[in-house]
Amino acid sequence: MSQETTGRAPEANAPGDVAPGASGPRAGVVSAPTPDAHVPTIPAPDDAAPEQWVADVVVIGAGIAGLTAAHDLRRAGLAVEVLEKSRGLGGRSATRTVQAHRVDHGAQYFTARSPRFRHQVDAWIAAGLAFRWAEGLPTWTAAGGWRDAAEGGHPRFACAAGMNTLGKALAQGLEVQRETRVSHVARDGDAWVIALDGGGVRRAPRLVVTPPVPQALELLTGAELPASTYAELASVGYAPCFTVIAGYPEAEAPGWPGLHLSDHPDLAWIGNDGSKRPASDGTVLVLHATPAFSREHFDDAVVDNVRPLLRAAAEVVPWADRPAWTDHQRWRYARPEHRHPAPALLAGPGLVLAGDAFGGDAGGRIEGAFASGLAAARLLLEANAAT
Repeated sequence: MSQETTGRAPEANAPGDVAPGASGPRAGVVSAPTPDAHVPTIPAPDDAAPEQWVADVVVIGAGIAGLTAAHDLRRAGLAVEVLEKSRGLGGRSATRTVQAHRVDHGAQYFTARSPRFRHQVDAWIAAGLAFRWAEGLPTWTAAGGWRDAAEGGHPRFACAAGMNTLGKALAQGLEVQRETRVSHVARDGDAWVIALDGGGVRRAPRLVVTPPVPQALELLTGAELPASTYAELASVGYAPCFTVIAGYPEAEAPGWPGLHLSDHPDLAWIGNDGSKRPASDGTVLVLHATPAFSREHFDDAVVDNVRPLLRAAAEVVPWADRPAWTDHQRWRYARPEHRHPAPALLAGPGLVLAGDAFGGDAGGRIEGAFASGLAAARLLLEANAAT
């Protein structure tokens, strides 16, 4: 998921191998999506000189959907290049280091309901990258107060090293160009031409676009898509989220992993981030504002947002309004509210859009982004097989 950062920049991922022609590090962690039993391959265009194509497929965005699509396309025998505007991998599955603490400031956990994604999660667990964090989460309401987690709910999974572990894992073996911002995309004959900020061009016959839909539409203004497709995509909407990270070196950590506040006007979530870490000094809470609060105050001064959210947290955790330090994050496209019904969209010749805003009721989560990436790869492969 795309992010807009204020204050400090997100933490860079751990350095790995440097891709040929890359200006930054690549990820180098184990594990990847499990391939389908049979995946068709796409030949390079017969009339294309090798130097015309930098890759068989360019993927814009190194979030969960983009990296998953890139893996399946690479397994089909294609040369794939991923372009990512930030330093990090995994989109909103994001982690930074604050005051020597690893903290998840985006997605807090994930679930696995489909057999395909559960298979992937099992592989991450076996590799030591993820673990079962909670069997359910408590809730709090102003009227009813505290309510314990219901028994028998879907397990919640997390990563001890941080949620950006998922992006690092999925990026293994891929050519990912970080800090590479795309300015616009256009169709030129049989090719998609991807123009980069500051100069530079990529040219490929196939393109997967995974940023949040409003950003994707800005990139595709020169792509001459049908008006009906633009209208279909313009209906996709997102909720923003203002996030506060707060540290309490002397406070005893709560006995719960996280808490949903289902009816609070300002605060939607309190996460006990240290409950994910094998060793943690002090307590770190992660607060997610409600969509209503985030919309109204998104561009307000930081202190004007942090203080009311700390006061709201203190309604549940009495000492929460007295942190030793705070940090924050503004997520403009935090959560899809109005999703596209298809898991991915074939929007033009060799052009697929994907992301966590696709897939209807099944989208909007890390699992939905993973499924959308698989669907994007499948659409490109099937479209080629049909021609």
